[in-house]
Amino acid sequence: MAFRVPFAVLLVALLSACAAPKGRVRLDTGEGAPIEYSPPSPVRAVEVGAGAFEKALTELVLGTPLHLRASRSGSWVRASYSTSDADRAFGGFCEPGLRRGDCISLLEDVMGLSDWDKFGVALALSLEPLKASISRAVEDTLAPQLFYSVIATGLVTWAALAANPEPAFTKGAALVSALLLVYLGAETFLELIDASQDLKLATDGASTWEELDESGQRFAARVGPSIARVLVLATTVAVSHGMTGGASLLAARLSTLPNFPGASSIGVQVASLDQVRAVSVSGGVITLALPSTAVAMVAKGSGAPPGSWNSFSAFKRARGPAGPGKQWHHIVEQTDGNVRRFGPQALHNTENVIAMDEVVHQRISAYYSSKDARFSATQTVRQWLSGQSFQAQRDFGMTVLGWFGVLP
Repeated sequence: MAFRVPFAVLLVALLSACAAPKGRVRLDTGEGAPIEYSPPSPVRAVEVGAGAFEKALTELVLGTPLHLRASRSGSWVRASYSTSDADRAFGGFCEPGLRRGDCISLLEDVMGLSDWDKFGVALALSLEPLKASISRAVEDTLAPQLFYSVIATGLVTWAALAANPEPAFTKGAALVSALLLVYLGAETFLELIDASQDLKLATDGASTWEELDESGQRFAARVGPSIARVLVLATTVAVSHGMTGGASLLAARLSTLPNFPGASSIGVQVASLDQVRAVSVSGGVITLALPSTAVAMVAKGSGAPPGSWNSFSAFKRARGPAGPGKQWHHIVEQTDGNVRRFGPQALHNTENVIAMDEVVHQRISAYYSSKDARFSATQTVRQWLSGQSFQAQRDFGMTVLGWFGVLP
């Protein structure tokens, strides 16, 4: 689908700025018929508060490496600017009829804008309540305007795809959709799709600035601030993942998201979210295209782990030795803190404990006891990981297994 959203309109628009059908999730691995997954109970959207949103967004943007270079040899590059006046630093639109040095003027009527331009402006205006939080999150980066632009472009690109009658998302937009599904559940995800389609219809017919503003405010009221925060965070994860790449860094970024719920709502392992090739919506059915290895056990009809015990000793008595030259390894570590938080059976079970080469196990244990500047300059990897959710620790543990060449 081709659409045009001028860079200036996109950038400044972001800076200034109920019943859904029950959804079903299908997992299409390309091998036989798609697996239809229904969660055991209705999935509620995870609430993300303003403070948690700002903290997570700050960590995401500050953790993304940027490489700046002069556009011409010998030129000065403006890498940052004063934010003492938040409104001036953040940019804005002039009210109709006004002309100021720190805002952009649009025509009294908006007929000079394309349909997709109007859609982008209205979407950005709907995010006005998040304006101050986004401004504070990016103000300490070397290039705040770069982050404004990539977040703006990502948001409008995803929403423009969602506005199609039967949306289809690929690449970065598919990752955004997968994250939204995890956070919101299928029903709320479909409501967001429907709201995007209604916004497109409203903006297509808009001929004045006030009509654009009203359509944006209706969209904002329909989705609510928490869903809007999730949309911004999911988009930022996707664009920052594309800027640096790597499954391990994606797992690290996911671990910084507030109240990250894991992927049981869509039947896919969180560690496999970067393998989601496409997400499509048709007739209230959401289809994820992904490799067969990314499908979680829960999607195949398996419930609890096949074996769990109240202690590691009980596990070893039941399972016996790991094998010649091997040791048992906990993917989510059996620290005292984890036992208190998650319970012993969440740790001592056949899905979390695997056998591996003794030497490799010792190397992994040493890594957890070391410091990795990618995650923390002051804490060991184990300390950095200790306060995170079970799912975030498992995702990271699976990533570490890949680093050391272990296939569980």
